[in-house]
This record gives sequence, structure tokens and C-alpha cells, in this order.
Amino acid sequence: MKRFARDLIQKHCVGAEWPDMIDCVELGESFLVETERFNMANGPIAVKGVDVGDAVAVNVEHVDILPPFSAPNGGPFPEGMGDSPPLEYANGYFAFPKNFRLKARPSVGNIAVLPEPTNRIRELIRTDHANRGWRRIVNDPRAKHCHQDCQYLGVGSKIHLRAQVDSAGICVADVHAFIGQGEVAFAGIEVNANVQLRVEKSDGWLVDWPLIETEDEIMLFCSDTNILEGTTDQQYVDVVREAYRAMREVVASRINGTIEEANPIVATALDIRNCALYGLGNYIQKAGKTEANDQDIAVVACLPKDVFA
Repeated sequence: MKRFARDLIQKHCVGAEWPDMIDCVELGESFLVETERFNMANGPIAVKGVDVGDAVAVNVEHVDILPPFSAPNGGPFPEGMGDSPPLEYANGYFAFPKNFRLKARPSVGNIAVLPEPTNRIRELIRTDHANRGWRRIVNDPRAKHCHQDCQYLGVGSKIHLRAQVDSAGICVADVHAFIGQGEVAFAGIEVNANVQLRVEKSDGWLVDWPLIETEDEIMLFCSDTNILEGTTDQQYVDVVREAYRAMREVVASRINGTIEEANPIVATALDIRNCALYGLGNYIQKAGKTEANDQDIAVVACLPKDVFA
């Protein structure tokens, strides 16, 4: 099995405006990607036989989480922020320093494909104050190619993405040993990890925004695109509306029907679940309301798959 080592994050095209592919894998071939804590991506990995515009399904086959472990300690109240307490891990549970335990629930926060290298994408790369180069645009903008922060992207799930360049350029980052909906402390239990993946051609679903598929549900991932578009216009409510609209298109395509035919089941059964909320402009409580704009927020719109029976 091909293995993409963690040290490639510090060696491969570091700070470059646009990356070369590390190596390639075949469709249907399992491979292992080692990730580091937080958001610096390992990749990009070429997938043979994938052309720009193709929809691919990236299967999460296995996730090994690696110590050391610590809990986040942020949140919307300044008095709630402090050092991250260390955690002990045994028998699938994290033991907190006093009183509490929590069952591990590993998930991959960011499975990405390279975006089309438009002028706007290249501008984001060039103007990054942290000098992350191309790695910025498979992390920060979210949008239709990257960074889901969805707790359901764990072992046995898959994510459907539309390739925006030939060979897709799979990138992986930001594994959580546990993450709650909303990631309300700005992080989960962030870990180094080894992630086993397998890429196939996607079929049976309309793929525009990413789709996360579990055994029981189909989830449309949707985010604001303020960073990507250079705007401050989109708010949380706009993301929810877009997720609803886009899920109607997924359902209509699945039944080979119309939006009008899709709307009743979406109106009845759709769940909106939060992926990242800390980008809400007034999230951190201060002396008064802030004037900050919403930025870097994401949701998933979820339907049970058995509605299609």
C-alpha cells in the first residue's frame, strides 16, 4: 500500500504558489496518508483516470489517531479560554483530568481536491500572511473543494467531490479524535493521524457542493464563500438557504424529477447541522456586540437515504 509520510508536509512544495503532485494512485487502490495536528495538508495526490469535471468518491477506510492528546479549551466566553488540558486514552475513551470521560469518535476534518487555479485563487495564495502557499487554498476558503469539519466524515463514510483539475489532487488534513457539531471551541481533539483512503468514480448523486455519504444519510456540505470571493456579504442564514436550495437539486436529480417534486421531502425531512460556527461575527462575547462579519462558517444539510425507497 502506498504511504504518504507526514514529513512531506514540511518537504513538498512548501510555500509554493502551486504544487506538483506527490505521486499517483489508481482508482480503487487503497492508500495511507499521514497527517499532522491542525490544518497543514498532506498532498496533493494524483488519481489516474480522473479528469477535470469528474465527480469522485473518497472512501474513509481506517483512521488511526496518535498521541499526545489534549482537549480544546476555547469557546465564546473569554473567561472560558485557557491551556489545553492533557488527556489519557485507553479502551476507546479519553479520560479528562477530573471527573469526565469521552468516547473517541475519529473523523477527518479536511478532505480536499485542488481548486481550479484562477486569478482569485492565486491572489489568495500570494497574499497569505502565514506564507502557507498553495496549502492555504486547500484549507481556508472551504467552498466546494475543501475543509468540512464534519463529525460524520469517519470510518465507513465517503465524500463526493468534483475534480477541478485533472487527476483531482487529493489533500488530507485536520483529523479530530472528537469534534462536536459547530466546533464551538475553535478546535476539537486535534491529533496526528494515519488515514487510509480509497478513491472511486462517483455515480448516482449530483455533485456540486461536496456530499458526505454514510450508511444511513446523505449530507450536502455548504459554507460561506466570503474568503474565496473577497466579499463580506454572506451570513449564516444565506448558507442555510443555499444548503436547502442545493439539496433540492440533489434530490431532484436522484429521482430524475423537478425541484417542485423534490421540495416536499426536503421541507419535511431536512436536518441542518453545524460544522463550524466560530466564524459568526458576534460569536465571541465582548463588552458589546461587535461589527464583525460572518466568515468561515459551514453546515451540512442531511437527509436519510431511505427517503428514496
